[in-house]
Amino acid sequence: MIPAVAQEIVLAAAHDQPHAHSDDPRTLMAGHDAQAHAAQVKSRRQEREMTFWERTYLPEVFKGLVNTFKMMFRPSTTIDYVGGKSKPGQRHIASVGYRGEHYLKVDDGGNIKCVACFMCSTACPAECITIVGEPTSIEDFGAQRFKKPDVFEIDMLKCIYCGMCVEACPKDAIAMSTTYNQVHTKRSDAIYDMQRLLKNNDEFMQSLGLSRSGRDATGKYPISPDGCGPDITHGVTDFRVGVREGGA
Repeated sequence: MIPAVAQEIVLAAAHDQPHAHSDDPRTLMAGHDAQAHAAQVKSRRQEREMTFWERTYLPEVFKGLVNTFKMMFRPSTTIDYVGGKSKPGQRHIASVGYRGEHYLKVDDGGNIKCVACFMCSTACPAECITIVGEPTSIEDFGAQRFKKPDVFEIDMLKCIYCGMCVEACPKDAIAMSTTYNQVHTKRSDAIYDMQRLLKNNDEFMQSLGLSRSGRDATGKYPISPDGCGPDITHGVTDFRVGVREGGA
């Protein structure tokens, strides 16, 4: 008798409690979840049913097309920041010290200033610089210059534009221009070889009104450290041009 009485007391207490969803068999037996389900079904029946045209979605498609055609005839908000249609105030002007595309410098004789010392590739944290050196000729570089790069490549997809290669170079042979709008249609175009880096030098110097070696009209080199020119790099002077010692 005691278990039967206890069960009746529990069921009566559950029936008096507020509605709550539960998986407890006693709650299910009390009928609370059934009542909640019936209330949800009744609420759904009271919602407005969609009309025939609403079920086809054609009115909404038409509204979207109308909005699209409205936008087609509005003035464009896109800024052509490097094109001829852009206004001077819309164009991005790189500040002093901006780190853009790299370029390799040359001296007044047109010889590359790089001595293939591998300092830039060693300092590069992204390991994106590849250099292969080769011997130089005395006629072009003098007796104090032994190497020049045969291969000099920069993988611009790996480059992080940190400028450490410029800081590490002891000969002021590599620098960074203000060119920033790089667009490539394939990955191989993003690997800048020595010809591309020299071309960057010519284009950047021309934009600055300087000669290919970076010399201005007064004979100075304004974008080189302390205004130094190629002589401090190569040391090609009359008393230095001679025969190299054996074993050097």
